[in-house]
Amino acid sequence: MKFKTVREGEQAVILNHLGRGKLIVGPKRVFLFRERFHQLKSHTADKYAYIQIQENNGSIINKPGPCQVFHNHLEFRNCEKKHAQCIDANHLLVVYKRLKGGEAQRRIIPGPAVFIPEAEEWPHEFQWHGTDPANKTRMVPGLNKFIQLPIIPDNFYYNVNEVRTNDDTMLTVKVMLFYEIVDVLKMLDVTHDPIADLINALCADVISFVGPLTYEQFIEKTSLISDLDTYPQLQHRADRVGFKVQKVVFRGYHASDKLQEMQNSAIESRTQLRLQREIEEQEQKLANFKLNKLQERSSIQQIMEVKRQAHGQKIAALTQKHKLEMEEMMHSQKLSLAAMETKMKLEQRKAEDAQKIKHLASLAGVNVDVNRYLTLQCDSPAREEIRVAAPKQESLKAW
Repeated sequence: MKFKTVREGEQAVILNHLGRGKLIVGPKRVFLFRERFHQLKSHTADKYAYIQIQENNGSIINKPGPCQVFHNHLEFRNCEKKHAQCIDANHLLVVYKRLKGGEAQRRIIPGPAVFIPEAEEWPHEFQWHGTDPANKTRMVPGLNKFIQLPIIPDNFYYNVNEVRTNDDTMLTVKVMLFYEIVDVLKMLDVTHDPIADLINALCADVISFVGPLTYEQFIEKTSLISDLDTYPQLQHRADRVGFKVQKVVFRGYHASDKLQEMQNSAIESRTQLRLQREIEEQEQKLANFKLNKLQERSSIQQIMEVKRQAHGQKIAALTQKHKLEMEEMMHSQKLSLAAMETKMKLEQRKAEDAQKIKHLASLAGVNVDVNRYLTLQCDSPAREEIRVAAPKQESLKAW
């Protein structure tokens, strides 16, 4: 006999000696006599979780959070907290629900969303070929397991091994495939692993393309491997499974080591020849460039020399013209000065003559012998004497 306390927010089950039980919800204090006390475990779930309850009759109830459930063994066989499916953007969830009669109904839940399944619902689990972590060009069956289906464009690397050419050369063709899901329902109805279907169709198209070609022809037509028209089976199969192939990128190829060594040697030789040709072309271009520049410089020098000579001739002509103009101007000035001097001399002579005449007239007026006076003015003695009779006073005045 003893007392037990059930705190607030807790629950417990008490079993008597006959196996009958009763539920105790706290807060409560109970007295035990020939009874056993069992504290119930509490399960809580937030808004991103739910509580899955399995009743004793086999029924399953999914109680979405936020909630709290006590594991009551009198009613429940099992009680477990599970996380809801938080569907990301560009993802979707395929869910099946069991109907009466054994049939199942399928529905698609696009993201972003939080999905809490009902008791009779379960999500579709995909198992596709996945990329080997140790080798990104190798696809492993069933490695990629997921519940949320991504619907954004994606890609994968793949090497098509043991591809034989027409001349029995074994090659490994390296490609990169870009694809996108366009019809989810068609994919679910037709295939369980669309990546495997795409890989098989891709290998078939590559083998069909390389098979009729020789090794040299294959090297010349490697650009066609990136052309979508080279992959008819791949495009057809992608359309059948609800996919769309956006493009295929050729990443190169690999042959046997010996053939690859020969190919590398040939490539090295061609590269060396191409480099020599480019060097020779550059040297020729440089020589032509120098010659053209020399010709241009010579032409410019000739033009400059012609301009210099023309300028010199023009300066000489202008100098000669200026000299002639100056000489003509100086001659004109000399003539003008000479004319002015002559005129001044004539005027001075006239003035002197007029003064002399006036003086002689004044001398004659005072009865001076003009002839004798003039004779005395001469330095040299007269070799002959001419006598002139003096006119009357009235005649002299009239003169």
